[in-house]
Amino acid sequence: MSSPRRIVAFISSLLLLTGPLVFSEEAARPLFSLDLITVGYFPPVAEHELRFIDFLNESVAFLDSQTLAVSFLTLNEHPGLSTREAPMGSFVLFHTVFLDALSGHISQRKSWGNAGNWMTLLPLDNSNFFVQDADRIAIYSKDFRQLVARKLNVPGDLFPRFAVSPSGHALFAFSDSYDDAENSWRTRVDFLDPIDLSSKQSTITTGHKFETVSDSQVVYSLAMTPSPLRLLVHNTDFFSSSKKRLDLFDPSLITAKTIAKSGCSTAAFISNSVLAISGDCASLLLTRSGAIFQEINAPEYQFGNDVRPSRDGTRFAFARSKTRLHSEKISKLELCVYDIRLRKTIFTTLISPLPQHKLSYALSPDGSLVALQSDNLLRVWSLSKSN
Repeated sequence: MSSPRRIVAFISSLLLLTGPLVFSEEAARPLFSLDLITVGYFPPVAEHELRFIDFLNESVAFLDSQTLAVSFLTLNEHPGLSTREAPMGSFVLFHTVFLDALSGHISQRKSWGNAGNWMTLLPLDNSNFFVQDADRIAIYSKDFRQLVARKLNVPGDLFPRFAVSPSGHALFAFSDSYDDAENSWRTRVDFLDPIDLSSKQSTITTGHKFETVSDSQVVYSLAMTPSPLRLLVHNTDFFSSSKKRLDLFDPSLITAKTIAKSGCSTAAFISNSVLAISGDCASLLLTRSGAIFQEINAPEYQFGNDVRPSRDGTRFAFARSKTRLHSEKISKLELCVYDIRLRKTIFTTLISPLPQHKLSYALSPDGSLVALQSDNLLRVWSLSKSN
């Protein structure tokens, strides 16, 4: 982030959910806290470093219920020539530490390559994980054995971005390019084979504002479409056979009309059957089978778009914020966990001090642990089990 205004905008876009607030003993006492500076965290200072950390996606991820991966920028002890052909040459590297999720003990650490555009570590099923380091992608096993790796052919600086379904079974790639003939942006969607990273199916869509994926669907919004929110969908079965743009919800029916009135700006899959609608609004809508089955309202707060589910699809984590009266300045920022079966927020904790550069969080696959990174501070809590 290059300015306090951008930092506020980023944090404001992350936010909230409601229900009865549960300030539990777990919220007061994390299992452990870790200052990431002690393991190499480098606070961004220069403009390009702030940009790099913006491109670091999902910096907190559970590989399984025992292993937590936390990614950040670290200083290179032996910098040299920084090029695509010299992936470890830059002054700042994309780095991950792997910890025991219950004790905080560090089991492994690894620098992947130069800090740059689009860096991410995404958990897959069977404790495997996917790593993107600019134009280099790979899948590793939990014991750090490289299963497959590939270098992407990227003609410019618009690297593709990747997404994994909540179950960890499906992997997608999204590549943006400008179509001079049509005078518009296009997004290529590839459904990837997690064994060899080849494209099983692909399609071309109009440029995306955002996208979210399940095992069999890509839901997205068009970059040039103003409010209200209109969600489009591609099913993987139809990638090759259909170029028609399909609405996820029939615009004439009550679900689409309610979403349009909500003022929300984004969506995220919680599971293959549940989609959360949120982002820059005072409500969060849960949809299933084309209908809204839970609606959570919080007029004093604002929901954001960074919704992180457990792999079993029963819980999800989110942040929420309050702003000062007649001001865009955030006065309160909280991390919450919502249980869909119990229909209530089961965990809330205050995020203080407010993050300046990075806020990230994740749930363990069974929803029993929640991890929060706020700049250089990492905390993990144990959550009560559902009844």
